[in-house]
Amino acid sequence: MKLWSIKIALKIILSRLPINYRTWSRLGVFRHGSMDKYSYAWNILNLHASEIDTSQKWSGIEIGPGDSALSAILAHAINSKGFMLVDSGDFINKDIHYYKKQINDFLLKNHCDKLEKINEMKSLDDMLKGFNSEYFSKGIDSLKKINKSFNLIYSQAVLEHIDIKDFEPIMKECYRLLKQDGVMSHVIDFKDHLGGGLNNMRFSSSIWEKEWFAKRSGFYTNRIKLSSIVEVCTNIGFSVEIRYLKKWKNLPILRSKISAEFSNISNNDLLIKEAHLVMRK
Repeated sequence: MKLWSIKIALKIILSRLPINYRTWSRLGVFRHGSMDKYSYAWNILNLHASEIDTSQKWSGIEIGPGDSALSAILAHAINSKGFMLVDSGDFINKDIHYYKKQINDFLLKNHCDKLEKINEMKSLDDMLKGFNSEYFSKGIDSLKKINKSFNLIYSQAVLEHIDIKDFEPIMKECYRLLKQDGVMSHVIDFKDHLGGGLNNMRFSSSIWEKEWFAKRSGFYTNRIKLSSIVEVCTNIGFSVEIRYLKKWKNLPILRSKISAEFSNISNNDLLIKEAHLVMRK
């Protein structure tokens, strides 16, 4: 068996065991990125926030914060006045001691009076409220309930995990929530999240989109390619700038191994393994 197929089998089996996500995350089996490390979260925040003027007070949404609410705290080090975290499930670490350690480690290298107040906070709720932040865990339903507007909406290797049926509706909600002069910034990973190739393209949608298969087992990607993302967002009303692309030199899979329903996708689209998109109204 190929490594990617072994990973699928193992993840399907492991995801059925009566073990909660937090335990799997600590073991490194199922994880939502590396946003639970202040250095990574800080670098990602600055990558996306560089698209706006942070000399002025600003507000933001991070889509898919994963295992941590660190971004909402760190944003105050670059003049944020409020921050929202929106995910498709309740994944973040609830331990206030973890956040205190991460932020105090950050403060050893980056002094910021605004963040020192975390040491007075006693719970996650205290922390979120104290930093004028909120956490939502119902995906598109959460976005629909937000009635503010924001200077920045961003995500890091998240858009590829959005359920295919929810992708366009979520982009429409983002358009609604973005200020007229705001910016949306997304880094998208088009690799298969199994072996770093395109093995997810082997499967027909009749299998891949089944709830019991990829979605429930922790390796789901929606397989929406760059040209389609640009088309969807342009039709909604965004102007889309491709900030950078990373490509394979050669396709990591034979076209004959790709499901027939994707036969119309160009090699140019298939060769893209990562892209950074910046969007404005």
